[in-house]
Amino acid sequence: MRLSQLTLAGFKSFAKTTAFEFPNAISAIVGPNGSGKSNVAEAIRWALGEQSMKTLRGRRGEDLIFSGSPKTARMGKAGVALTFDNRDRAIPLDFAAVTIGRKIFRDGLNEYSVNDSPVRLKDVVELLARIGLGETKHNIIGQGEVDRVLMASPRERRELLEEAIGLRIWQLKKREAERKLEETAENVEQVRSLLRELAPHLRFLKLQADKAEKRETSRRELEDCYRAYVRREGDAIAAESARLEGAATPLRARLADIERSTVALADRIAGTERGQKGGEALREQEKRLEEIEARRRELERELGRIEGRLEAEGEAPQTGMRRVSIAAVTSAFAPIAEELRRAAALDDLDALKARTLAAAEAVSSALAGFGAAGGDEPQRKEAQELDRERRRIQEELRHLGAQLNGIRKELDRGISRSSSLQTELHARWQELRDLEEERNAIREKLQRLSFDEERLASRRRELERAITESGRSERELRAGETPFAALEPDELLRRIEKLKVRLEEIGGIDQTVLKEFEDARARSEFLERELADLAGAERDMRSLIAELEERIKRDFSEGFKNIRESFHHYFGIIFGGGRGDIEIVTIPQSGSGMDGDDDEDADGNEAETGVDITVDLPRKRIKGLAMLSGGERALVSIALLFAITAVNPPPFLVLDETDAALDEANSRKYAEILKELSQKTQLILITHNRETMKQAAVLYGVTMGEDGISKILSLKLEEAASYGNR
Repeated sequence: MRLSQLTLAGFKSFAKTTAFEFPNAISAIVGPNGSGKSNVAEAIRWALGEQSMKTLRGRRGEDLIFSGSPKTARMGKAGVALTFDNRDRAIPLDFAAVTIGRKIFRDGLNEYSVNDSPVRLKDVVELLARIGLGETKHNIIGQGEVDRVLMASPRERRELLEEAIGLRIWQLKKREAERKLEETAENVEQVRSLLRELAPHLRFLKLQADKAEKRETSRRELEDCYRAYVRREGDAIAAESARLEGAATPLRARLADIERSTVALADRIAGTERGQKGGEALREQEKRLEEIEARRRELERELGRIEGRLEAEGEAPQTGMRRVSIAAVTSAFAPIAEELRRAAALDDLDALKARTLAAAEAVSSALAGFGAAGGDEPQRKEAQELDRERRRIQEELRHLGAQLNGIRKELDRGISRSSSLQTELHARWQELRDLEEERNAIREKLQRLSFDEERLASRRRELERAITESGRSERELRAGETPFAALEPDELLRRIEKLKVRLEEIGGIDQTVLKEFEDARARSEFLERELADLAGAERDMRSLIAELEERIKRDFSEGFKNIRESFHHYFGIIFGGGRGDIEIVTIPQSGSGMDGDDDEDADGNEAETGVDITVDLPRKRIKGLAMLSGGERALVSIALLFAITAVNPPPFLVLDETDAALDEANSRKYAEILKELSQKTQLILITHNRETMKQAAVLYGVTMGEDGISKILSLKLEEAASYGNR
């Protein structure tokens, strides 16, 4: 893997999009002071996630955006992209080329991307850590930072070495594991706190749940008792009802027959009594007949008198006395006619009534005509007419007598029939009394059965009440099995009452409380499982941290040993002898009173350590870094940086004028070391040094015109030597 291209757009002095190609192991960027060549190193540092504006020679984010010039307007954003050749899949992404980009806008917003896909800064840091590029940016040595290693504290040197050795990824994992461990510990405490808070409420809800369980047990037992009672009592009621119905049905049928017979017999008795009322009518007719006979006798006497007068009238001279006699006859016949009318008014003598009425009218008519006649001739005619009427009356009287004889016979027959009806009526009444006695006996039996029916109805109502109380239908209660099937209904009722009292004592259970208990129990069980999972995760995290610490310790020890040896090597080359050394030292804690040989503090924790540098220059009695000259310090730093790079080469190394303080002899040594390092890592050099330029395969010249914009000019390999010899 190597850095194949760097693209800048709007970054500091590179207003226009500018691309640097790095096809070879060593590429050099040259140019006059102020042309913007150091902006290239800063662009690389910024694209790799640098957050310090001081390191980037700015105060705020918009300082990184081209601010414009008298001839060119300022830009609204800046962007840098690093493209890596990833055919060896050193970057754990399935792409042959990976581009890491960063943009910044004037409002301070930063955007990160990997192959044009938006990502977080954290993602970029983790990705770079996997390829040995950490936050210390040890692979980018800026202008004036050559002795950064020497000026750093022991702790900072150790961090630089750890990153250079490639421990950054494991430290990130360890840090992440420690963060997760802290979160897990917090979560454990939170879960325990929740369990402590939940426990009292759960105990209360458990009591309610136990009561609910007891209530449910009693309720099920009560339902079983109801089920058994409904079956036993229902069957008993059905059997008793069938028995009562079997006993009452024939009695009701016989009672219905008696009622019908009584009605029929009463009708017959009523008919007989009506017949007796007809005999009373005969007695009335008999009395009336006696009156008629009395009248007949009186009429006969009157008729005799009339005949006597008619006879006397025939012997007397024709004088006015005769008229008087006729008037007297007329006067005598008037009451007779009236009596005949009265006789005709009788209801039972229809024929007699008709004849008598006709005779009375004839007599009245004759007498009237006789009385109205005048003179002898009219008198004679009247007498004739009267005679005719007399004969007619006599005939009618004979008929009247015959009718009276017939009535007498009918009266005799009616009397005989009345006696027979009386005998029959007595027999019917006796029969009616017998039927009533039987009816009363049947009614008494039915009354007793009715009492039994009422008791049975009471039992049925009790059964229906029990069914209603059970909250089930009779069909549901009759279904299923019950352990109380052998108990009697009375015993079942007593058990039911006891269970009802027990349920009343337990009281009602709010279903929301039970639901709350189930939720609380489920939450408690979940928290217990969560606590167990967290405990397991905590063990796993501690185990992982221990493994990571062991690996970091092992890799650091091995890497430190190699860097130490390499430092010896490069120090001898640069200084022509002498010895440069690094060693692990304990960083004193404030008030700890520890010496440098202690590995643990007073509390038993591992003491923090750092890296110290010692030098022994040839032909000089110099032991401390503070006694070194500026050039010597630069050479010591270069020797250590090259030692670090040689042990664990980064993907690329950017050196920004790290050779500025070297003289010609040391510059040649520096160039030789660069040539050796280029076999292990890609070098991007920003330099003014001719010896350094000679090592580059490609030279990029950076210039700046009046518009204030940096531009580049590339030189091929064959041109580099002539450019460096000028």
